[in-house]
Amino acid sequence: MKKIVIHCLMLLFTFASEIPQADVLVDMASDDEISISNNEPDGRYTFKLIEPVEANTHDSMLPKQKRHSRRMVETNPALLPYHRDVLFAASQTSLEPALIHAVIAVESKHNANAVSQKGAVGLMQLMPATAMRFHATDKHNTKQHILAGAQYLRTLLDQFDGNLSLGLAAYNAGPGAVLKYQHQIPPYKETQHYVPKVLQYYRSYSQG
Repeated sequence: MKKIVIHCLMLLFTFASEIPQADVLVDMASDDEISISNNEPDGRYTFKLIEPVEANTHDSMLPKQKRHSRRMVETNPALLPYHRDVLFAASQTSLEPALIHAVIAVESKHNANAVSQKGAVGLMQLMPATAMRFHATDKHNTKQHILAGAQYLRTLLDQFDGNLSLGLAAYNAGPGAVLKYQHQIPPYKETQHYVPKVLQYYRSYSQG
């Protein structure tokens, strides 16, 4: 286990909570997880390395195996943006905060201004009809928007007997698609990718 002490302002990650300037302990606990501590009682940050992603086009001339990098994702939900709004929504819907954060991460990457090509908006990427159904009348009100998305997910989980994979598939493709394919994840490329990706974030946030 390698430990490196760095004396500088940690500006390596763009998250809502900044790591204060201090002696920072980087603990390479495993090949897939890095823990960072500023030696304060609550000053621990855990990041998880996830799947390789393509580098930017400036590296396009490099061999393919060298054009991949591993992204680090904050795995402590308490340090994620909009956590208070997520906690409120979780308390109202009996969903785990980690699950709500996972949906937000995949839907919008925690970007409240996200808009899809199909017209879905906000952190939970709600379509206008769904937002209206759950009384999210102000798309700029993150507390209202997250609650509406969580309520929608709750109804889908109830509809499919608590089956998380089917509930997530219905959130992405619509409950009608799940019913059409006889309570299976619809064979849509987007949905087939969406469900395991949300579950991956959910596991990471739950462990964090």
